[in-house]
Amino acid sequence: MFFSKIAERANKSKRSLMLIYTIFVIIPILLIDGLVVSGVYRAEEATQEHLMENEANAINYTFFNQVDQAAKLGNALYSSFYVDRFLNEEYTSNLDYYNHYQKFFEDTLLKIVEGQSGLNFSIYLDNDTITNGGEFQKIEKAYDADWYKYMEASNRNKGLFFGRRKLADGKTVRTIYYFQRLNYYNSKSNNFVLIIIDYGKCSDSLANMNFENSAYICDSNRIIMTNSKYSNVNKDYDKKDDSLRIDYRQEFKVYGQDLTIEIVNKNNLFISVMKRRWYHFLFLILVNMSLPLFVSSLMNSSYQNKLKEQETFVARKNAELLALHSQINPHFLFNALESIRMHSLLKKETETSEMVERLAKLQRQYTEWDEDAVTIAQEVEFVKAYLELQKYRFGDRLSFDVDIDDECMNLLIPKLTIVTFVENACVHGIESKITPGWIFVRASSDDEFMTLEIEDTGNGMNEEDRKNLLRRMRFANIEMLKEKGRVGIINACLRLKMISDEETSFNLDSEPGTGTLVQIKVPVKYLKGLH
Repeated sequence: MFFSKIAERANKSKRSLMLIYTIFVIIPILLIDGLVVSGVYRAEEATQEHLMENEANAINYTFFNQVDQAAKLGNALYSSFYVDRFLNEEYTSNLDYYNHYQKFFEDTLLKIVEGQSGLNFSIYLDNDTITNGGEFQKIEKAYDADWYKYMEASNRNKGLFFGRRKLADGKTVRTIYYFQRLNYYNSKSNNFVLIIIDYGKCSDSLANMNFENSAYICDSNRIIMTNSKYSNVNKDYDKKDDSLRIDYRQEFKVYGQDLTIEIVNKNNLFISVMKRRWYHFLFLILVNMSLPLFVSSLMNSSYQNKLKEQETFVARKNAELLALHSQINPHFLFNALESIRMHSLLKKETETSEMVERLAKLQRQYTEWDEDAVTIAQEVEFVKAYLELQKYRFGDRLSFDVDIDDECMNLLIPKLTIVTFVENACVHGIESKITPGWIFVRASSDDEFMTLEIEDTGNGMNEEDRKNLLRRMRFANIEMLKEKGRVGIINACLRLKMISDEETSFNLDSEPGTGTLVQIKVPVKYLKGLH
């Protein structure tokens, strides 16, 4: 009996150890295996999707370039006063028309353009004095054509039509038509140009990309073009196959036509995973073969490393904010004090108390950094105080208007961001301009974005400077703060990007002698509670 109890206890202990081993070792290892395998598959799926996205973008770009050549020719004819005058001239005889016809092509070089571009065009017009033939056709000849019916039904000034046309040998082939009404100088004109885009050339360009996957350009119910079996120029367009498994779809619009690029991935996911990521599975096998007792310590070590990484990240962000704050304060204070100094000299210290009062508001804003976020309403009060202070400096040379929608007032933004752009408008826009100027501050919001605009009617900037500043705004980083030139703007852009996970967008329009417009869009979800 004694030995039986010992055996029973041993068996019970063994069962307990097996249970602990299963719960704390086997199950975690199985979970990790599952996570690794699913992660590898997801990573490969993401890689495949990225490749298909790149293919779709390349197809989109290539197809658009083919069509855009026709559009450029159409726009040139559309906006040419010389073409319009030729088309609407009343000719006294066929000889008179022929002489003008010869001179027209000599002056416009359209024959050369047509030959170099590989595009054929016809102009249909409502002018009985022009002889029908060559590049010019009476409009009545187009009435029964499918593309003309589409143009009339769509009521568009320009667009694309995918149809068929009959060749001289009687065959009909697929054709891409580009049409454009020639009504620039007369809105009631019925004249239009029809440009034939070589379908075969476009199809060859798509096939020559040598993509491994099957790609299709489709409209709502037809396959327009593909790099596989559906691009025979002599056959009618095939209907979309609803049973076809589409792995990636990209929608785009080209001159009025809603099209999609649909891609079928020919790569087997399992085979791709084994070819590309076999080393992940080899590593997993080695881990599973090692002593399971180390799994717990490895997981704990990984967790501690991750926690340390997060702490380091938070510390770095705090250090960055401190660096930003330390750079932004002297910048405002210097300009404010300079304004007071100049005004005191000019006014012999009259009204100085009002200026000091507004300066106190500025000083209070940038010295109280307990919270980096303020409401737009608070920031606007700061902006108004700053602009009122600058009016003492510029006098009648500066006027301003602040227009903020009510729904924006309680949104939170980093402190001193709006006023940074306002100050830039004063210093670089109004200060160097002799004539009076305006500064406008506007904010509006929809369900998705808050749009902020700071506009001035100052000196503006040339195109090179505009592009350079816009690039720095969009790609603002800590390293740029060490450089010279408009650090405040980079500072503000960086802080807006930091609170919005890089989702803030910036635009900059400027014209020398006219002014500058800065537009900033921030997703509203990041402004309801800054971290």
